[in-house]
This record gives sequence, structure tokens and C-alpha cells, in this order.
Amino acid sequence: MKKLEDYPILPLLPSQPIADPQISPDGDKVLFTYSKINFKKDSYESNVWQLNLDGGEPKQFTSGIGRDSNPRWSPDGKHVLFLSDRAALSQENEEKGKTQLWVMPSFGGEARSLTRVEGGVQNPEWAPDGKSILFFSKVFMGEKAEGSDAMIIRRVDYKWDGRGVFDGERTHLFAVSFEDGKVSQLTDGHYDVLSAAWSPDGRDIAFVTDMDPPTDIMRAHYFQKIYTVSIDEVEPSLVWKGEKWDVGRVNSLAWSPDGRYLAFSGNVIGDLDEDIYKNNCVWVIPIEGGRPINLTESLDRSIRTWTMGLIWSQDSKKIYFTVPNKGSTNIYKVDVDTKNIESVTDEKFSVSRFSIEDSGSKVVFVATDNVTPHELWVKNEVGLMKVTNVNKEYHEISLIEPEEFWAKTSEGLDIHGWIVKPANFEEGVKYPTILEIHGGPHGMCGYSFNHEYQTLANHGYVVLYTNPRASTGYGEAFAAPVYGLWGVLDSKDIMEALDYAIGRYKFIDEDNLGVTGLSYGGYMTNWLIGHTNRFKAAVSRNSLTNMYSAWGTSDIGWMGHEISRAKTPWKDTQFYLEQSPIHYIENIETPLLLTHCEEDHRCPMEQSEQLYTGLKRLGREVEFVRFPGESHVMIGIGTPRHRTERLRHILRWFDRYLDKA
Repeated sequence: MKKLEDYPILPLLPSQPIADPQISPDGDKVLFTYSKINFKKDSYESNVWQLNLDGGEPKQFTSGIGRDSNPRWSPDGKHVLFLSDRAALSQENEEKGKTQLWVMPSFGGEARSLTRVEGGVQNPEWAPDGKSILFFSKVFMGEKAEGSDAMIIRRVDYKWDGRGVFDGERTHLFAVSFEDGKVSQLTDGHYDVLSAAWSPDGRDIAFVTDMDPPTDIMRAHYFQKIYTVSIDEVEPSLVWKGEKWDVGRVNSLAWSPDGRYLAFSGNVIGDLDEDIYKNNCVWVIPIEGGRPINLTESLDRSIRTWTMGLIWSQDSKKIYFTVPNKGSTNIYKVDVDTKNIESVTDEKFSVSRFSIEDSGSKVVFVATDNVTPHELWVKNEVGLMKVTNVNKEYHEISLIEPEEFWAKTSEGLDIHGWIVKPANFEEGVKYPTILEIHGGPHGMCGYSFNHEYQTLANHGYVVLYTNPRASTGYGEAFAAPVYGLWGVLDSKDIMEALDYAIGRYKFIDEDNLGVTGLSYGGYMTNWLIGHTNRFKAAVSRNSLTNMYSAWGTSDIGWMGHEISRAKTPWKDTQFYLEQSPIHYIENIETPLLLTHCEEDHRCPMEQSEQLYTGLKRLGREVEFVRFPGESHVMIGIGTPRHRTERLRHILRWFDRYLDKA
């Protein structure tokens, strides 16, 4: 029998080898982080690098073991702050495991630690005058008996994937003096600060939270408020209530340079009992509060803010942001007065983070396309150019460019898809084909490097992937019908797009199909094999199988809307059962490999356990691989060893059941 380690995969990379570009105040240089894998330690290391935008090669700016991140220039350009766990790696350090704030001269030299706070440091930002630095930190505000490791749980949102269980722990704002390192806590209470921004004069900070004790946990989750607090630690003042204007999920706060407006991202939210999918939009309000103005309503796309926030132009006339659109993610800008929206970049690639030079004439960003891992790019008056080439592992590897297609469905919809031919493709040969299903369901496949797809193609498989209804990037009306009703319209789109591809691409062996997906993609994998026997093998990863139990065990299950449009399992049990792949378990005859991460709080381990146990009881062909210590997003940030093993198990399973030419 072939050993697991004998299954070849393409060189493994960090999820984003290059990240977080920051243009210097004079516009001549850019800082960014460069990450690499330390296979001996089964971990990742990252440092801050610097590139002269007039030309030349990138140069390493910070050094040492551990992970350096979040580089930020001081307003005068003389210093750089960054986060690092370098001190935490020392066995003697009592703050082991905590990321702290460091600063060093921008011309280089020795870095000095500026903080040593118990909760670690997140999201640091210089004050406009450079005298202090704002940051987020965790504060324990719960209760625990002396000498006990038991947790007392009193809130519904007591766990989060990738973070674990944290009842009693709150996220608050702090400021540290650049001169003497004195730390001041700016907010305090039983609430979490979600986003914050300096005022242009550096005297105040606006932030998003709800300081009032929740009387309705659903309304408290969906609606936030905006406050301001003085750097002198005066009691915060309430500025704006999202609920008054039916605007919720407020985040990505940004204060205009002229001091007149606050910008933020958010959704229109109506009746919470009938809440449906709405686009995430860019909004502005006057600094004194009042009616919010939706600047991107006409775009009919959901702006992306989980990779980075909003950026104002220096003249306060425009706001920059990224938007997923038909498989690409590009940079856009909106005029605050006219609401006119223009693209800054318009390419078939995916931008993650960007930085704008003060004049607006130069933008530096990190992007990836189908055959290029993340690299640094510059857009200026001259044009568009890639300015780094750091992924040396792929310099000698020929990656396969996917072919784009659009499938017309029986309902007249156009479903966007791509197909990757296998390595050493030969005309006239039929190849086993693997259908990949993205997560979300409001995710999006498209123009970005996908290590898994390329590895499968390199192993001799055709890879097919699509964006069915619910996918982001195609408008509100396209995404909304699946909201709270999984497995019906979306599965129909997926299967009709598959049939279209089989008819168009004669090299697909329609009798030799596999299917796989992660998260919602795993749910859909389970759903499909419970409704059809067309697939010879399936791999379901970190999936949902029982929507009834997921309601109370998933970190977001109790919110309800994504799965059920606010129905509760005790009020509509039959609905939950019919939405659950395990309800159709007796129909499953496809050999199934289940993989799951033991610290997955988004789609908990018990979901795969139920399906595995049921299939074993029925005598069906099923295996179960469990990854200890990993969260839902192991595919991107898990340990290199587990990420490698995961992919080799996928190859092993498909090789067992799919016939290769």
C-alpha cells in the first residue's frame, strides 16, 4: 500500500507570503511582511521588509525568530512600529505567547519593546501627532474561583473559531506613550470594541460597540453604536445608534481627514425575523451623528472589509475599498459628494490589502492570480507592475491556467465557473474530474492562486469549480435566495453547471467524478451525495451535517439567519431536519472521507462524528481523519504538517476510487 508521505504535493506556502503593505509618508518606500514556513519547527516565521519604490530589490527590515507583523510608519516617517512575539518565545518571559508592540528607527537599528500588556496587542495605529499609539487588547472581566480552571459561562457569544472559549474576556482600547511607554486603558466594561479610529487632531477616538447591557441578544448582535472618547480618558460619548436607522453589522470605522465625517461599513437590516442577505456597503455620517448616507448602494456588490478597512483620500473627497466582483477582487473609490464609483484597479486578480500615497497617484497592494501566489504590485501614472518575486518555490514550476466558462441554467441564470486541465494533458483522453465547492456560502471562487486545485491538477485530475447562487460578487439578488435555505437552489446550480461542463469539455470522464468542499462546501458535498450517486468518491472537510445540533454548538449557529432565517429548532424542527444532510443518510452510497479539526468552533467536530457514526452503522464506505489542535481555517493557517497531511489524504482517497487513464 502506498504510504501517505509518498503522495506528492506542490510546494506549500503560507496563506499569504506577502501581506500588509504600508507606503511611507514621503511616498518613496513601502513596508510589508514576508512570511515563510519553518518545516523543522512546523511553524511560520515572518519579518518586516522594505522596498524602495524607485527600484531595487526588497531588503529585510526586521530580523530574528518568531512572527513580526503590522508595520506602520510614524506620521513623520522617522520610526516604524510593528507587532512581534519575539520576546514571548523566550522561556524566561512570563508573557510567553503574547504579541507585543515594538518600535525602531525607520533607517534601521535596534528595536525596543514598547508594551508588556497581559492581553497582548492587536491593530496598533499611530496618533496623528506621533506621540502615542492606539491598540486593542484582551481584558479578563469574568469570575473564577481561586485555583480553579473551570469556566463560568454567562453570555451566548462565549466562543469563536480560532480563538476558543473566552467567557469573561473582553476586547478594549488602550493607548501607549511613544516617549515613555506609559499605557492607558481608554474603554472599560462588559462589552467588546469592534473598530476604532483617531480623530485628525489626535484628541479623540471614535469606536464601535454597544456599552449597554443587551436586553435582546439578537438585536445586540446585529446593531452597534458609535461612541467617541478623549485621549485624556474622559467618559465615552454616544454619537450614533445603528438600530435607529436600520443599519447593522457596523465595522471598519474611519475618520475623515477634515474631521467632518465618520465612514464605516454596514448592512441594511430590516425585520430581524425575516432578515435576508444584504450587501455590505460604505456609509458616512456627520461627526455629530445623524442620518447615514449609503455611498455604494448603486454598486450592487458587497464590499470586502475582513481583509482591511476603509481609507480616506487626504482631501476627504473619496473613500477607497476592495470589492469582489465576478471572481476578481479589485480596489475601488467612491466620491463622497456625488456617490460616483470608479475602479482603481481592474484586473483578473484578487487584491487583499493596499496602501494609498497621500496624493492618490500611487497605490501599492498585495494581489494574487490563478498562477501567481501573493506578490506586491504598484499602480501609478506609468501603469501597473509587479514589484516583488519572492515565491521562489514556484519559479521553476509550470502552473496550469484555468479556463473560464459561463453555464446557462434551466432558470436562465448564468453560473460562472472555471476548469483546470491536468498536467501533461493530451487531447482525446478522458480524465477523472473533481468538483470543488467553495465555502460560505457567500464565498467566491475566482482569480487567485489555489494550492489545492493546482496540486490536484498536477496529480492528473481535471478540477472544476463554480460560483452558484449565494456566491458573493454577483449582486444582492443572486446571493439572497439561498440565505436561510441551503441545499435547494444552490445544489441545482452546481449540478447544472457540472452538466454544462461535461457537454462542453469532452475530456471530462462523466463516469469518473469526485466531489469535495470545506465548511459550507463540505455541507454541500454531504448534501449532493445524499441526493445523487453520480460521484464515485467524496471528501467532506470541516462540514455541517445536522443543522439542528449545529444551532447550539456552532459559534455562529445561534444567530440563526444564515441557516434558517431566524427560525429556532424548537419552533420548526422539521425545517431543520430537512435542511440537514444527515436526514438523507440512507441515500448515501458514495465512498466518503470525512476530515475535521478538533478545535473547529464554526462547524464543530460533532457534525462529522454524527455522519461518520451513522454511515458506519449502515455499513457504508467511510473514513474519518481528525486533526488535533486545529481550527476551522486550518487550510490556510494550520500547522504546515497538518496542511500537508490534509491534502495527501484527499489525494489518497480520490486515487483509491477514481480511475486514472
